[in-house]
Amino acid sequence: MIKQTFSDRPSPINKPPTDPSSVVADLLSYTLGAIFGRWDVRYATGERKPPELPDPFAPLPACSPGMLQGDDGLPLEPHEIPPDYPLAVDPDGILVDDEGHPDDIIARIRDVLALIWGDRADAIEKEACEILGVKSLRDYFRKPSAGGFWDDHVKRYSKSRRKAPIYWLLQSTRKNYAIWIYYPRMDGDTLYKALRYAKDKLAMEARRLEDLRKEREQSGTGGAVVKKMEKEIDGQEAFISELHDFVEKLERAASLNLIPEHDDGVVLTIAPLRELVPWNEPKNYWDELIEGKYEWSSIGKQLAEKGLVKR
Repeated sequence: MIKQTFSDRPSPINKPPTDPSSVVADLLSYTLGAIFGRWDVRYATGERKPPELPDPFAPLPACSPGMLQGDDGLPLEPHEIPPDYPLAVDPDGILVDDEGHPDDIIARIRDVLALIWGDRADAIEKEACEILGVKSLRDYFRKPSAGGFWDDHVKRYSKSRRKAPIYWLLQSTRKNYAIWIYYPRMDGDTLYKALRYAKDKLAMEARRLEDLRKEREQSGTGGAVVKKMEKEIDGQEAFISELHDFVEKLERAASLNLIPEHDDGVVLTIAPLRELVPWNEPKNYWDELIEGKYEWSSIGKQLAEKGLVKR
């Protein structure tokens, strides 16, 4: 069904996929880009006709044809998107892996699937998971290794020695919580905004733990119900510890107060998040930054001014 329905729609990928798993990976990459305002979903719904291909000898445009852009050919900022646009675009470039949250990445992806396929969206999602070999979309986006979204995304946005993923996964140690950041929209406030998401989550789960403890106190001293409740409390305590660790690591990165400069490139900009990104490159480049290897870069200069570069 996915190959039959999605293949008839405009694709943001230049080379058409040849196997079902690639089709699904392309689809889910597209949906995430649509949520962040990278791709114009009206081409996928048929509301807009595919743009004509430009003259091959004409200067390259600022945006690829399928991107969400204004009449000037430049990307639209969230506040510039027309009110009748059919999809809510995330304004701050931050999504969370947090079921029930308004900015939950899976809920927002389902919004895109529903917009494109309507009543068939659930069937499309089920088939996509079967093709990918995962139990759910959440499992796919949580898995950082081969067969998960992050690994596919890094490969998709890498060529030769250039590695430039634009959707960044910041993940807790046991993968029970994550924040996704859209690199093109990143600014000096992004990490503090992300930190607010994480701290709010920690506070909410801490309140839930207190409620569980109170309920346990009122449940007597034995029995299957009490044992089940104690197990739930143990799990909640472990989750809170995991969130504490995530918050501390994110706070360390945010407290550097670095202003991202996109001309530095992805691998240098993501380096301060080395403790949270399930990728070796940030740690490698951070070590080199501290050694003073990239003194020409904006981030290298900022770290030097803060006295963090070894002399």
